[in-house]
Amino acid sequence: MPSPLRKQNDLKRKAQTRVCLLDAAAKIFARSGYHPPRIADIVAEAGVGQGTFYRHFASKRAALDALFDRFFEKLLRGFAQLSDHLPEDQAAYREASLDVVRRLTDVLQAERELVLLFLRQGPAVDAAFEEKMSAGLDRFADLARFYLDHAIAQGFARPCRSDLVAQALVGMALRMVERWLSGRLADQQIEAAITELVDFAFFGFCRQEGEKS
Repeated sequence: MPSPLRKQNDLKRKAQTRVCLLDAAAKIFARSGYHPPRIADIVAEAGVGQGTFYRHFASKRAALDALFDRFFEKLLRGFAQLSDHLPEDQAAYREASLDVVRRLTDVLQAERELVLLFLRQGPAVDAAFEEKMSAGLDRFADLARFYLDHAIAQGFARPCRSDLVAQALVGMALRMVERWLSGRLADQQIEAAITELVDFAFFGFCRQEGEKS
């Protein structure tokens, strides 16, 4: 019977192999798209055999699901601090929101090619993956609604249909992400874009009291 240490090492090696396969799949999909590559291409990139692949994933499609889940979890971690420590005034909320968006931007930048794959080819993979992406966007809208409802309850946001406003904010952010990662918004402009989006969410179009022309 394997010792506890050996079992622990086996689990660690298995986890490392899974990460290696996912990293390889991400490189292959980013380079060639989702449909053309074969599993043989993924395992060649990872330096393992096809049998190893099938011990971790039932198919190429399953690997894509796992890649999306891993990426999505990275994005969600960017909200942890804000969720655990909700600000109690507008100024603090704005600064916390800027911090969250910057964290998300770092993840998007690091995963640029993979994000573009999801945006451009994800809806065409199949109906199930399109629904998976839609559910992910709904998850972000739910978070936005939670934060907005908190701000309304604290009295520093106006009452509104927070469900509709949250979906609109996610839609705007998605459009800006696609433009930025596609090279239609220069990297040096992203900080200005972040500030504009957050300020639009907080202040809208109206001039603030005391603001000069």
